[in-house]
Amino acid sequence: MHEASVALSLIDVASEVLREHGAAQASALTVRVGAWSSVVPEALQAAFPACAEGTPLEGARLSVVTVPGVGECPVHGRVTLDVTRGLRCPECGAPTPTLLAGDELELDELELVEPDLEDV
Repeated sequence: MHEASVALSLIDVASEVLREHGAAQASALTVRVGAWSSVVPEALQAAFPACAEGTPLEGARLSVVTVPGVGECPVHGRVTLDVTRGLRCPECGAPTPTLLAGDELELDELELVEPDLEDV
């Protein structure tokens, strides 16, 4: 399950964003995962809570947005690809060697916890 290492990397990136903004903790984060990224969203969500323990993201809600694969068919232009069919146009079956979207894995949003005014 490489999703634990993916979760740890996301936590590192999010922790750096928190430091850049002077925030101590996050309440939620949204991650965009491409259908062709080899990351299983359910496994990532299962691994995240344990990986986040003791970090500024402990207790944060992880949302995963799945990004469909998009290829460039020489006949039909941009087409949404079906992972089970490979890099082939769903309309005509032509090879679509260029993957335009769907292989990303990126931190999209991070909700920072505002400090209590009494703590300031």
